[in-house]
Amino acid sequence: MRDRELKTFLRRSLRQEACVDPSRLEETVWRCIKSLREQKTQEEELRLGFWGYLSEVFRFDGIPILGLQAVSLLLVCLFLWSFADGPENLPGCMPLFVLAFLPVVFRGQYYGMSEMEAATRTSGAQMMLARLILAGGADLLCITGLLGVSASLHGLGKGLGRMLLYCVVPYLTCMVALLRMTRWNKRGGIWGSIAVLLGFCVFWGSLAKAVPWLYETSAAGIWVVAAVLFSLFFAREICYIAKMGKEGKLYGTIV
Repeated sequence: MRDRELKTFLRRSLRQEACVDPSRLEETVWRCIKSLREQKTQEEELRLGFWGYLSEVFRFDGIPILGLQAVSLLLVCLFLWSFADGPENLPGCMPLFVLAFLPVVFRGQYYGMSEMEAATRTSGAQMMLARLILAGGADLLCITGLLGVSASLHGLGKGLGRMLLYCVVPYLTCMVALLRMTRWNKRGGIWGSIAVLLGFCVFWGSLAKAVPWLYETSAAGIWVVAAVLFSLFFAREICYIAKMGKEGKLYGTIV
């Protein structure tokens, strides 16, 4: 290429004087119009509702959640059967049901897929909410079975209300702590959650020995207040998750 031709080419490039074939330009415009018309005539893609999404989550996480909760229920029943001292052993066993939920909650972090989950159409908040619904349903069945076993062991038909409080208060306490740690979700959050839940087991077990009057009928009001208080904390966290889900945001941080 001669210097004159090179200068002419560079001048046209800098001035954006590229030669355009009118026939090719008309063809491009016609193709664009055709593509837009085809998009208008196509049916809109059906978006998956939350309950449909919940069924999809159940396909992948339902069996692990139900299986781990069933194993936890079996271990707790064996413990209560071996050490049938009284219903005051129930609170120390409840963190085990939340502990069984950890492998599903931190699966993305464990396998290094948190960023992939965040890039999906549904936000991480919706995934967490769906998993909480599945885990809550499984735990409701477990608590019902646990109350039946405890009532058969101790014959406390009239004390089912108190035993229910002994199950609900520790369970809500552990769930609120787990959701808080999941929101912060720093690296190694799963190990911190395991340590906290095991600490709750020790705490509730020690409380039954150190403060036995807390499990008497006269102290039922304290358990009711605690149940209402932690129910409000748990409901507030669920509302926050639902809000993040509607906004399409991630619940927690990517690690």
